[in-house]
Amino acid sequence: MRRALSAALVFGALAPAWAQAPAKPGRDAQRAFDAAVLAYQKADFEGALNKFNKAMALFPGWKTASGFRAMCRWTIGDKAGAEEDAELGLKLKPNSADSFVARGKSSLVKKDYDAAIADFDEAVHADAESAEGHFGMGSALSSKGDLRGAVRSLDKAVRLEPAFAAALLVRGSVKDRLKDFGGAINDYNQVLDINPKFLWAKYYRGKGYREIKDYRKALKDFDEFIEDNPSFIEAVYLRSNVRFLLGDYRGAEVDLSRVLELDPKRGLAYSNRGQARAQLGDKEGAMSDLKKAIELEPAKKDKIQAAIDALQDNVLPSYSAAPSLPARAPAVEEEAPAARAPEREDNRLPARVFVEESSNAPERAVTIETKKGGSRPEVKPSHDLDLPDNAAPRDPGRRQRSRAAESAEAPVSDAPQREEPRPRRPSAEEAGERVNGDNAILIE
Repeated sequence: MRRALSAALVFGALAPAWAQAPAKPGRDAQRAFDAAVLAYQKADFEGALNKFNKAMALFPGWKTASGFRAMCRWTIGDKAGAEEDAELGLKLKPNSADSFVARGKSSLVKKDYDAAIADFDEAVHADAESAEGHFGMGSALSSKGDLRGAVRSLDKAVRLEPAFAAALLVRGSVKDRLKDFGGAINDYNQVLDINPKFLWAKYYRGKGYREIKDYRKALKDFDEFIEDNPSFIEAVYLRSNVRFLLGDYRGAEVDLSRVLELDPKRGLAYSNRGQARAQLGDKEGAMSDLKKAIELEPAKKDKIQAAIDALQDNVLPSYSAAPSLPARAPAVEEEAPAARAPEREDNRLPARVFVEESSNAPERAVTIETKKGGSRPEVKPSHDLDLPDNAAPRDPGRRQRSRAAESAEAPVSDAPQREEPRPRRPSAEEAGERVNGDNAILIE
């Protein structure tokens, strides 16, 4: 009897502390969460992660916040952390639009697109004005290849939240895949209006300008992006392509040399550098590069061999009538070890977010480059882009609102006839037709 009473007294002493455990996030945790969602919407992914961490520190085990943080971690390349958060997010028993969105984002991380679509559908039925629900639906549909459906959902997200940079970024990526390059460029312009520090939008926009053959604007975007991401090989490779098409063969050679420092087995970089060197009069260097390209790209042997034969016959194809630009070496920094996560920096930004980058781009996850070099593993977000959504009760106000003349035939005369002119050099636009999905300049 005495023991039972003693146990009851002990339990009674402990019960109040146990009973005080909060059943829902407090005001500070909710504020941190809402701030995290807004930061993610503005494409400030590092800032969003810090705020999600704060929210979960204030309310440990918060499943809704965990689902949103899972996508944020995925976006910045922390796959292991994303998987861990997604496991917790999948344990949600949704009772609101935001909690459905959180579980849907967890399914996206797990690549269970059907489950994600089902949850996002529930979210927009629970709240037709859930911009995060429409955004999540657009991301999931894009990942499944329903590009038109993705655009419709992303349009709704942007109408509800005009400053939703993440949704604009994903929509731009989808438009790229639909070959609507002008529309994609417009979306990237809006992203940069909202967040000028998000330089990845300049990389994507530069790709769009290249597709519409506005090479000078593409070059400007690639220059600015590479200044902060010197080891992002795709940007350097694409800039070499644009430089070549503008007639800057020296600049193209410099960029392709950098590409080969980062990836010595990239055969097309050898073939294209060989062509650039041929234009510069370096026949020996050109021949060496083209022969190396054949070793690395046996499937393209015939085309590369044709270039070698033309070089041996001293026939150098001309691909651009644009005046050569001053040779300028890119900002080259210490090469980062492969597959090593970079140090966290404020300027570090993801390459994508749950949406394919382009119709012919490989799938990879978000990759981040920094001035110090370094990269995190990619896998699509398209590499597919995947961006923000939302969770948790709303504040009274909406989280975000916004915002050559033709030449005449020469007259006949008795004067001695001039030597037959050399064939006209194709324009940069015509040269651009030689560029294919592999980004090859000459060897397609």
